[in-house]
Amino acid sequence: MKRAGSLLCTFMLSLLWPSIVPAQQAVVTTHDSAAIEVGQAFLARHGSDCLAILPQHVVQEVGRPALLREGKPPLIGETRSAADLGNDLAVLRIEGGISGACGAGALSIRRDIARLLQQGRLGTLRSVNGDGTIAQLAVTLVDDDGHSLLRIQPTHPDNPIRKGLSGSLLMIDGIAAGMLLSVNARSGIGTVMRIDALLARVDRHLLTAGIGTTPTPGGKPAHASGAQVLAWSSLPRSEDYRAANLLSGDENTPPWITTPARWPVSVDLQAGEGIVTISGITFDTLGLEDSGQRPAAVEIFINLSGEPHGWRTIRSAALEYVEGIARVEFAPLRARQIRLSFSRPADGGVTLALRRVALH
Repeated sequence: MKRAGSLLCTFMLSLLWPSIVPAQQAVVTTHDSAAIEVGQAFLARHGSDCLAILPQHVVQEVGRPALLREGKPPLIGETRSAADLGNDLAVLRIEGGISGACGAGALSIRRDIARLLQQGRLGTLRSVNGDGTIAQLAVTLVDDDGHSLLRIQPTHPDNPIRKGLSGSLLMIDGIAAGMLLSVNARSGIGTVMRIDALLARVDRHLLTAGIGTTPTPGGKPAHASGAQVLAWSSLPRSEDYRAANLLSGDENTPPWITTPARWPVSVDLQAGEGIVTISGITFDTLGLEDSGQRPAAVEIFINLSGEPHGWRTIRSAALEYVEGIARVEFAPLRARQIRLSFSRPADGGVTLALRRVALH
């Protein structure tokens, strides 16, 4: 009987307090080192855009953040544009693999948490580790100003709120109640923006100013055909050596250089506007500082539907370079997306470099 009453209570609470996420979160890091966990971000979708909502001071610390979404292996994304919403809150537009699994619609996320805060004083800070796993820290709600800010402290003094947790979600009974903005170094008390106040700011921005007031380089398709880099499985050596450089039409743009944590490493390309026909790919390594870092072989996949399970392999080939250029030809095929998977560099080392790719 007691069990039935508990289930009924849980059901009634789910009606009163709908789940505010499917909690899609990401750890904020740098392009050159996924081991540096600078902060956390909450992911939401607005139209065709993937948004990351996080503290502004985290954005300022990194400059142009890279993000690793929860899951194994974690999906990678990077910033395309950023907007400062005030009160240490920012919203970023994200591109890369993250954009295909970004979370709920920003304008559809529920805000009604008044009953939740009245009922619950215990919660957890939910965050993402660098390997994509989830961490949770038990906390106690100690103050609520009634409209925008909460204050929390660790339930166990031996488990403080550490640096790098700014942007974590405060969860109460499995529901997102707010986002951690900062922690007082002396008292250990964290300041949290309530989810209703946070999303009200995001709403105003999306409905008035549009997404992103600070554009970042490389926002347009690489060339007139509409081909563009969609996703990549490894962070670049630094921000200068991004995967997006592979389709740059500027001769002065650096190559893509990465030191993967795991092999093979892959890059996904939008083949063009809609479905296009391709019959070959050119791999350009001209001017690389170390030719031993160029790919030794490639496995090529195509995706006609654009769906996550729509990939099929069409060709595996050793890359034979003539004056820094290698070409792989095949019978004409229709494709929406192309995946290039590299198992190793030519010298068998740990770093892979490629200047440009071209579809034809």
